[in-house]
Amino acid sequence: MNEIISIEDLTFSYNKNPVLKNISLQINEGESIGILGPNGSGKTTLLKLISGILSGYSGKIKIFGKNINKFSRKELSQTISYIPQNLNINFDLLVETIVSFGRNPYIGLFKGLKKNDYIRIHNAMKEAEITHLKDRIFNTLSGGEKQRTSVAKSLAQDGKILLLDEFVTHLDPGHAQKILSLTKKLIEERHMTSIGVFHDINRAINICHKLVFLKEGKIQEKIKPENISESLLKDIYEIQIKIIDNPYTGKPYVITK
Repeated sequence: MNEIISIEDLTFSYNKNPVLKNISLQINEGESIGILGPNGSGKTTLLKLISGILSGYSGKIKIFGKNINKFSRKELSQTISYIPQNLNINFDLLVETIVSFGRNPYIGLFKGLKKNDYIRIHNAMKEAEITHLKDRIFNTLSGGEKQRTSVAKSLAQDGKILLLDEFVTHLDPGHAQKILSLTKKLIEERHMTSIGVFHDINRAINICHKLVFLKEGKIQEKIKPENISESLLKDIYEIQIKIIDNPYTGKPYVITK
């Protein structure tokens, strides 16, 4: 497999307070990686460093073999798509307009969308199953519809790397499962590499090829979902945990007391 992301000895601090300490991680093409751990362990910070939102770190972050600080903002936006917990829009904009923002990295200064951009936008809405919402005001949508719009915007961006920051945390179980299933399907169809921050261990198990556990800013374990253990989760979260087989998927299913 081709290595897409390489992180070496990554260390980062907020106001001299260490948040990440000597993180090293290699991610291959087509892999879906889940980042887990207690609150304050550095999960979202790691995602923001990979996306280029944060800087001022020591160590190396390489994308396709190129140091991330050598990318222009436009190049990085063409490479990495980011889906946040909530897509906050302060104006009454149409869904189609929001999705079109995904094409911004490809538009020249003082230039508008071209035919190819409109094709990309239409295809992204179709893949995310929101074509029927294209003329709706974004802020009138349900939480699930907003997240589908966020997914479509990221698809229109055409990045090969997808970063997911707890993007179904605020959805009810039904909508969360639908969005997760849709995202997993699109990642596989587009042969994307994805990194997601998860609070829910079972959601990470269902969508990811590999799980990376952080605690106090350090990687404690890198493991395949099928190899997850009760002792590991007890060490990470400091609670009693039971693992059973999920009767629907055959994968491990984590139960807390």
